[in-house]
Amino acid sequence: MTADYKTPPHNTDAEQAVLGGIMLDGGEERSQKVLAMLKPESFYNKAHGAIFEAVRDLLKRNQPVDLLTVSDELGRRGQLEQTGGFAYLAEISKGVPSVANIVHYAAAVRDCAMERYAISKLAEATEMLYTRSTMNAVEKLEAVSTLTSQISDYAKTGNRRGARALIDVMDDWLREVEGRFDNTGAHRGLSTGIPSLDAMLEPKGLVKGSLFVIGARPKMGKTTLYSQMAINTAMREKLPAVLFSLEMPDKQIFERMVGQASGVNTDIFYRGSDNDTDFALANGHAMELVQSGNLFIDDTPGITLAHIVAESRRIKREKGAVGMVMVDYLTLMTGEKADRNDLSFGLITKGLKNLAKELGCVVVLLTQLNRDLEKRTNKRPLPSDSRDTGQIEQDCDYWLGIYREGAYDENYPQHETELLLRLNRHGKTGVVYAEQKNGAIYDADQLAYQAKAAEREAKPQKRGGF
Repeated sequence: MTADYKTPPHNTDAEQAVLGGIMLDGGEERSQKVLAMLKPESFYNKAHGAIFEAVRDLLKRNQPVDLLTVSDELGRRGQLEQTGGFAYLAEISKGVPSVANIVHYAAAVRDCAMERYAISKLAEATEMLYTRSTMNAVEKLEAVSTLTSQISDYAKTGNRRGARALIDVMDDWLREVEGRFDNTGAHRGLSTGIPSLDAMLEPKGLVKGSLFVIGARPKMGKTTLYSQMAINTAMREKLPAVLFSLEMPDKQIFERMVGQASGVNTDIFYRGSDNDTDFALANGHAMELVQSGNLFIDDTPGITLAHIVAESRRIKREKGAVGMVMVDYLTLMTGEKADRNDLSFGLITKGLKNLAKELGCVVVLLTQLNRDLEKRTNKRPLPSDSRDTGQIEQDCDYWLGIYREGAYDENYPQHETELLLRLNRHGKTGVVYAEQKNGAIYDADQLAYQAKAAEREAKPQKRGGF
C-alpha cells in the first residue's frame, strides 16, 4: 500500500538554496525578484515558509537580511526552534550553490507549488463529481470549469482565490500601480476606439473587471459600436475580443468589421464597385483582422450564461488573457428559470459582472430599451429605460445610451449621433458627439457640436417668447 503513495511535488534543495541565497544576498535586486515570485505557501516545507515570511517582513521594514537578523526575527516570533534553530539557518546558508542563481531556484520552487495547487484543485473536482448532491451534472461541470480557470490563473499570477491578507493585496496593488506607468499598458484600463469618449473616461479608461452596458432603441447603432470596440480591443489593445451575437450571423458581423476597419462602404460586396482599390483595401484590412488572432465570434442562437462563461474561459486558457467579452444582446439570451423575466435577466447581468471580475476583462452588454421612452418629448435614453430588467443599473459599472435625432426626424442630419454616458462608477459622465457613416462610428468636433446643440435648444425658447 505504501508503494502506491505519491509525495506531492516539491524540491527541498531549491527551497534551501532560495532561503540561504537571500540571506547571503542581503536584499539586493535578486532578492526582490524572488519576493515577487514566491509567497510563504509556495514552500512545501512549513519551516521554510516561516523562514521566508520572516525574511520578507525584514525586507519590507528595510531591515538588513543576514543569518543573525533572520535568526533574531524568528526568535522574536517564537519560531526559531520550530524552524531548526540557528544551526539550520547556518547550514542552508553554507549550502547555497550560487547566490547568482537564486531567481532560477525560486522558479523551481514556484513550479512545484503550482503543480501542488493543480493537484489539489483537480482532486476537489474529482470528489465533486463522485459525490451525490443537489447539483445536477451541468452545474457540476460548470464548477469544474471554474476550478480549471483557477488553476490557469494561479499558474499565471501565483494568486489563490479566497480571503487574502491585506499585505498580499497591497503587494499586488503596488505592482499594478508601477505597471500603469510602463509602456506595455498591461495594468491600465481599456480604450473604446472613440477618442472623445476615451478622453471622458480618462485617466482610468474602461477598468478591467467592469460591466459596460450599451442601451438604445433599434437602428441607433448599438451593434456598430459593439463591433468597433471589438476591433479596437484586438488591433490597438492587442487583446482578444470574444463576440457573442444572438442577432446577426457571424459572416455579417465579419463583413461589418471589414467595412469599419477599411472605411469602405460594404454595399460593394453586393453590387460591386467601379474602383478596384476598394476591394483591395477591404481585403487588406480583412487579412489584418484575421492575422491578429484576437477576434472570436460565436453566433449560437439563444445561448445561455453558462455557454458564454465556458467559451470565455476557454479563450482565456488558450490566449492567456481576454480583453473584452461582448454580448449582443441581453433579452435574446436564454435566461434561468424564474418567476418573472426581470428576475431571470437579472441573474444574467449578475453572472456577466462576475465573469468580468473573474477574467479581469471588460464585459460589454447590449440591451434594448422600452418603447415607452418614445412617448417622451426628450427621447434620449436613461438606464431606467432598459427592457425587462431594473437590475442592470445596480450591476453595471458603465451605462452608455446611443441617440440619433434623425431616427425620429427625417429632416435632421441622419449621421449625427450622441453617446450618452449616464453611469460611470469610476469617473465622470457626459455627452460625446459622433457621426455614423457607412456602418462605422467616427469621432466628431465636440466644440462645434456643442455650439450647434446650444443653438437648437435656444430656438424653441425664443419662439415661445413671442
